[in-house]
Amino acid sequence: MLDAWWFWLFVAVMLFWSVGAYRRLVGLRTAVNKQFAVLEELMLRYQALVQESTTAAVTAPSGWRTAVSPELGASHWTRLQVAANLSAMALARMQEHPLEPASAIALVATSRDLQEAWESLTHPDVYYVAVPAELTQRWTELGISIQPDLQRFNQAVTQYNESIDMFPATWMARMFKFKPGRLLE
Repeated sequence: MLDAWWFWLFVAVMLFWSVGAYRRLVGLRTAVNKQFAVLEELMLRYQALVQESTTAAVTAPSGWRTAVSPELGASHWTRLQVAANLSAMALARMQEHPLEPASAIALVATSRDLQEAWESLTHPDVYYVAVPAELTQRWTELGISIQPDLQRFNQAVTQYNESIDMFPATWMARMFKFKPGRLLE
């Protein structure tokens, strides 16, 4: 009779531990999703800035073209628009799967391409393209203001990954197919 009592006590402790470990993993995954929602809202502002810049260029007296050479500015604007579209698609995919490594890799790559396209457009050597100083300032401010939320997202992913790797929670993670996430670097 004592053996049965210890057995059932062990089963009860393991059951409560399992439920607690599962709830913790789900809570950490939810924290990652919430942090990404905040980050996504900020990253969508880049899309708005691209749209405002494009509108400003089209409505400028010279439009896309310049007096120096009509085709010079068009390639920069096209590159910026393509990078913005690819970044928006990667952001949408990341929204669906914030912990999927392929989504994170795509978002980092397209965000880098968008940043490089903006920098090539606003580079001093590109004298034949005029981007309003206000938009350039807002782009810079957005890049600075997004950093704390990016760090919070990366910290949430790190905590989630560490919890998955901890023994004995790693058994629960494997059983319920909790996969590690990737940092946005």
